[in-house]
Amino acid sequence: MTKFITQLSYSVRTVFILTMVLTLAIILYQFSNNLSRLTNEHNNDNTNVKFQYFIDNDNAMSFEQIRENIHQFKHVKGSEIPFALKDQTYWLIVSIENVQENQKPYVLYVDNKLLDVFNVYRMVNETSIEKIISVPSLLNQAYPHIDIDMSTKRKQAFLVQLRTDGPPNMPIQLIQKTAFTQHVLFAQLLYGAFIGVILLMALYNFVLYFAVKDKVYLLYIGYLISAFFIMSSITGFGYFMFNIALNQLIDKYLVILHFLLVFFLLSFTLFFLRYERSKGLWYRITMLSCGILMVLAVFSLTLDQIQQATLFFAIQPAVLLLALTLLLKQINTNFSWAKYYLASWVPLIIGAAIQPAVLLNFINYSFLTSNAFLIAMILEVSFMAFALAERMKRNEQDKIENIAYHLSSGIPRKSNIEGAINTLALNKSRDFSVIIIKPEHIEKVTLYINDDMNTALFKRLYKKLSSLFNYNDAVVPLTDKNEKLCLINNTSLAFILDNTINEQPLETLVQSIQQIVFENFHLTNLQLPLGAVIGISTHPSHGNKSHQLLNRALIATKNAENSVEKWAQYADNANDTTNYLFKLSNDLKQAIEHDTLALYHQPQVDLRTLRVCSSECLLRWQHPEEGFIPPSIFVPIAEDMGLIHELTFWVIKKALTQQKYLMDTHGFNHLVSINISGKDICSKGFLAKTLAIIESCDVATDKIIFELTESASFTDNDFAMHVIEQLTELGITISIDDFGTGYSSMSQISHLPFQELKVDREFVENINQDKKRLVIAEATVKMAKGLGLEVVAEGINSEQDEETLRQFGCDIGQGYYYAKPMSLEEYEQWLLSLVNGRVKQPLDGEYIPAAK
Repeated sequence: MTKFITQLSYSVRTVFILTMVLTLAIILYQFSNNLSRLTNEHNNDNTNVKFQYFIDNDNAMSFEQIRENIHQFKHVKGSEIPFALKDQTYWLIVSIENVQENQKPYVLYVDNKLLDVFNVYRMVNETSIEKIISVPSLLNQAYPHIDIDMSTKRKQAFLVQLRTDGPPNMPIQLIQKTAFTQHVLFAQLLYGAFIGVILLMALYNFVLYFAVKDKVYLLYIGYLISAFFIMSSITGFGYFMFNIALNQLIDKYLVILHFLLVFFLLSFTLFFLRYERSKGLWYRITMLSCGILMVLAVFSLTLDQIQQATLFFAIQPAVLLLALTLLLKQINTNFSWAKYYLASWVPLIIGAAIQPAVLLNFINYSFLTSNAFLIAMILEVSFMAFALAERMKRNEQDKIENIAYHLSSGIPRKSNIEGAINTLALNKSRDFSVIIIKPEHIEKVTLYINDDMNTALFKRLYKKLSSLFNYNDAVVPLTDKNEKLCLINNTSLAFILDNTINEQPLETLVQSIQQIVFENFHLTNLQLPLGAVIGISTHPSHGNKSHQLLNRALIATKNAENSVEKWAQYADNANDTTNYLFKLSNDLKQAIEHDTLALYHQPQVDLRTLRVCSSECLLRWQHPEEGFIPPSIFVPIAEDMGLIHELTFWVIKKALTQQKYLMDTHGFNHLVSINISGKDICSKGFLAKTLAIIESCDVATDKIIFELTESASFTDNDFAMHVIEQLTELGITISIDDFGTGYSSMSQISHLPFQELKVDREFVENINQDKKRLVIAEATVKMAKGLGLEVVAEGINSEQDEETLRQFGCDIGQGYYYAKPMSLEEYEQWLLSLVNGRVKQPLDGEYIPAAK
């Protein structure tokens, strides 16, 4: 019904516009006929008019020479005088005979508002000629004319001198005073309509520009202003609107204004049709053409007005053809909303063709043809305004489309299902389920593919699943187009199942979905053996709001990942867990802000000298209500809630503050080792903030070690690598943490500029009881030493472990054999209890740090 009403409104509006245009055309036609009748009445009232002409090609003949050559004047009809686009002077003899019994008032009128010379002489005879001095007036400047009273049975002859640097056609007419008055009145009405349209459109679009900041409105205003000045000059109404000096200046640069007019028209067409979005070939061609137009406009300033006009009329067809090509190409690519702009070209092309044809004497002069361009401009700017309004409407529709659909895939957005859920939930007892389909391991898969491949995958899944749901009435439509799936979080699809009309077991539907995903989970030519995990929440038991049901369906997908069937319904205990983790994240933020976290130190010992050379700082959180919470719990929370950077900076500052205390109080000169994640290194503000902390704590950079975790997350990140290089140049030691597990691997060694490698406790603990661990640890240590790296082994829990690692060539040991992680006070006392900083009697050799 809505679609029908919309279509009907479009039809009514189109009929209304066509009716207005047709009415205007009829009125103009009637005006023209009436003027033609009045103008030609002298042919039927026994008044005879004859014309003779002579052309002074060089503008060199004096009045006396013209009078001496009157016999050379040629007889011709008034409409056949050969006016041309040349700098020359025309001399005309107009002979008038009134054979009536009544006196007749006439007007000798030249319909050219750009005359440079208009002199009229009364010829008493061939030797006696007197100049008629016209009374200066605005009307005479706008409409060059002389009033003539023809007495009964009288003959008069007039010598007329004409010259113009502007349009060549200079229609000269003898018309009755009444016809002249009507002509002026109709022209004023027509120009008044033009001014009204121009002002209204300019003001309206000026307001629109400030509202939406779209340059197309400024280009349209530029077009209107250019058209206003051009038509003011051509119609002569500039004399009524501007002072004489300004109007003469406009007349002088009239052709330049024509260049500006087509420049704005071409630019408007380009941006109106949104070519700037793609910046393709046609965009570049048009921008180049606009540049050429401006160059030619400037160049034309060096030419006289006739040469300027010749140049403009030569290039005008090419410019209009280019603009029309731009329009037709875009309309062929689903720009049907530009139909009003296409309609605006009909009067423009007709008017633009008639104007030069009349001026160059290819079409007979009449009121309608002489004002064809003005009429065309009125129609064109009106249609352009309609086109801009339609474009704005389409922009609003596009915004709605952007809200409702993903641009890249065309799949409905999350907002569609949210609206559908809220509508269904108005009936609080309505039984329906929100079902989320998440391709298995999609987060990991997206790490290895680009956006286009990911989009193609979801478009394929959307298409196949839509086919499954098309004839299932239990799946609720989400949009007016009857679409039943939407994309949420860019990783999952979702739909609504109406349980009141669902006739098949839920498990059957889920299995069908999983089978489709399994069959279509492929990237380019790679078929992945993966299905889907599916989470389900149900109204009203799991919530009454869209965000509740969607979030709980997402939580259910988390549970589904760990189930055998790979699908799960939301369970209330999951909500308890979620609320608990959310509360912990808030408590963690408070702990950071109130400095209630703690740092523990675990010493690192040189295996040759047994001297303490550094300590690793380990974060601890003693929650006031929950008690001790391990880092394995709260660090992932910090990452998920965006607190990880704040937490890292707290650790750095606390570690350096404690290091400074130990150095200043006891003279301890060993290093401090701080854990830094890949997410921290990839953060843009990390380096500057870290350097500020180091400077404020006044700790030498060569006493700082950064142990990097998740090294794979920044190996291919140029920014992160640059940060690491800068840290190294400052003297900070870079260590690869937990080598051999997690993200750290052999492949990272050739990519990262680090000086230290840390072997994970997994390969060190009980190394003498496990041959595989022994082989792996030995190979790792020897490989690192061969590359000139320091090697730290954590997890040394016995003297035998220590001895084995020493034999392999390991430099530094860390583990419970030396000390457990200790608070600052305990660590301080532990250090003071050592003899010369050693944990037991030294062996031969000294600890030599790797080059930095």
